[in-house]
Amino acid sequence: MKRHIIIAASGALLLLTGLSAGAADTAKGKALVGERCTGCHDDRIYTRPNRIVHSLRDLHGRVKFCDSAANAGFSDGDIDDVVSFLNHTYYKFPDAQ
Repeated sequence: MKRHIIIAASGALLLLTGLSAGAADTAKGKALVGERCTGCHDDRIYTRPNRIVHSLRDLHGRVKFCDSAANAGFSDGDIDDVVSFLNHTYYKFPDAQ
């Protein structure tokens, strides 16, 4: 019985560790936006009334587009970090897509 509890607890711990390791880093996203995005635009683009981003999926796609257009060189993790920062700071979309 104790062995099953230890195995289950170990599995849960590994699952939680894996989930937190993959979480986006909002602070890193903020730094990346400051370094690589503000050369093309300021933060008014995120709050304009006629913005083209209306969902978290749109935001992710737009960050990928801008990365490519600006040749920013973001990794997939960087894109997730930028999306996390922009969403938490400006857009406020639910975290699930």
